[in-house]
Amino acid sequence: MMPRFLLLVLVLCVGLVAHAQVERTVDGRKYLVHTVQQGQTLYAISKHYAVPIEAITTANPSAQQGLSLGQVLLIPKDAVVKKELKTAPALRNGELVHTVAKKETLFGISRKYGVDQNALEARNPELAAGVKEGMQLVIPTAAIAGVPATSVAPAADDKSLSHLVMPGETLYSLGKQYDTTPEAIQAANGGLPQGPKVGTYLRIPGKREVEPPTPLVEPSVRKAEYRVAFLLPFSVAANDSVMARDPERKAYHDVTDAAVQFYAGAQLAMDSLKGIGLTADVTVVDAGSDASVWGPVLKENRMKDQDLFIGPFHRGAIDQLVRVANGAHVVCPVPQSNKVLLGNPTVSKVLSGRPDQVQALARHAVLRHGADNIILARPDIATEKELQDQMLRVLQESLSQRKDRLRDSVLVASSGKRDGASVTALLRSDKKNVVLVPSENVEYVSALVAKLVGQAKDKEIVVYGLSSWSEMESVAASDLDKLHVRVPASNQIDRTDPRVAAFIAQYRQRFNDEPREYAFLGFDVTFYYLTALMSEGRGFSDHFNEVRTQPLHMVFNMQRTGPENGYRNDSVLILEHKDLGLVRVP
Repeated sequence: MMPRFLLLVLVLCVGLVAHAQVERTVDGRKYLVHTVQQGQTLYAISKHYAVPIEAITTANPSAQQGLSLGQVLLIPKDAVVKKELKTAPALRNGELVHTVAKKETLFGISRKYGVDQNALEARNPELAAGVKEGMQLVIPTAAIAGVPATSVAPAADDKSLSHLVMPGETLYSLGKQYDTTPEAIQAANGGLPQGPKVGTYLRIPGKREVEPPTPLVEPSVRKAEYRVAFLLPFSVAANDSVMARDPERKAYHDVTDAAVQFYAGAQLAMDSLKGIGLTADVTVVDAGSDASVWGPVLKENRMKDQDLFIGPFHRGAIDQLVRVANGAHVVCPVPQSNKVLLGNPTVSKVLSGRPDQVQALARHAVLRHGADNIILARPDIATEKELQDQMLRVLQESLSQRKDRLRDSVLVASSGKRDGASVTALLRSDKKNVVLVPSENVEYVSALVAKLVGQAKDKEIVVYGLSSWSEMESVAASDLDKLHVRVPASNQIDRTDPRVAAFIAQYRQRFNDEPREYAFLGFDVTFYYLTALMSEGRGFSDHFNEVRTQPLHMVFNMQRTGPENGYRNDSVLILEHKDLGLVRVP
């Protein structure tokens, strides 16, 4: 049974937010992102956005064959007819709703939409009293003449999926992923003469029925039912005590909220896995936030009988759990130093650490800009010397493999904390300048960003920094945009992804709350590790490279840290500051 405080939090934490229209930029062109709903037609969507049908079908070739429920369309903003946008009708429950303007007549409205007056009157009985300013009329799109049938056909539930094309994906890889053929994907998307274009959405025909992964271990190793324990810091006793003193306070600390969100996401993952055969005896344990709570819990006999532990969050608790877990795998689902893996071969850490991120940043910079003017900023900050050394080593190693490199080694700009002049002195006007700054020192970063922004007026500059920069009050988000600052991250929530949108809707409906990062983490981690357990048995860590899932906001690439050590996820995303936000870059 779920702890009383957890139930209280899941029931009472209501925080829905209003959503603005999502935008996406593809090859420098801006689009609005529209997800097709029940009853909507291509004609209605065209009128609502004041964008010609031809412009929509050009950006979304699959729309030429009609719409499907859940299909994602890119609506080109530069194709908007501004004159029509001022009086564009609303979309409500799949239908167009026109608001009558001053002096507007029934004849004029019917002519505007190409629909017979009788059909308008039949759909809107209130017209019997005449047309009045401010009246809202439903436009019967099925009665519209002079347009192709596919344009006025309501979206069909054809079991297809919308897929956001990511860098490196091909028709072949997508066919393998969705168990279909490249030819079928081409046919569903207007032929795709130029192949799948990164940043656009494809219609994947025939929604694939997910089947349990084929076991790659001997049947005798697998169980009919697995025992899984979630050890999370709900801190029920502490919260009950605080709430007794202050009833208005909902949570004792942020860790409790993270645990609640994590387990809520995990529940949705387990619900999905039940549909493909998951049979598990799940135990949820409040591990608290200090040894006085987790110590007694980890000494209980039931800790010896589990097949998988997800949690705890704290390193001390993980070290203690490993000693009593009887060889069961322990998942560290939150940021931790790689030291948690040392001497613990049954532990894995799912979020990439700062060393992995800094090295990935260096490799990305050389991969994309090996022939450009690469500069490493190296301020005299003792606490960051190790990071600087790591980045310099990877830069040099990666650069040595580029035959088209500008020079054999990167330029190193050594300086004091407040001096960015050593970097600007190395900038060139005839080359793209790529500046890598492995620093989290607010004083140095603020000074350097200010100097580089001044130089960016007449020089092309791209900066590679760290994720903490966006939290520095002295660094303006607009300046990060101007410098195209790229940062590493272990995960990112892309709310334009149809799967993310579906998860958000399901989460809201189930928990009456808004999912945050730990909810996505709970879903992705639980789905990945339970899939591994189901398909590979208790020894799944030897087969990490064979586990395939589609996470919502991260990538799993588990690698053993050493012969006697555990596994870390070395997958790193590279994000770019753009339009006061962050977007993923290939």
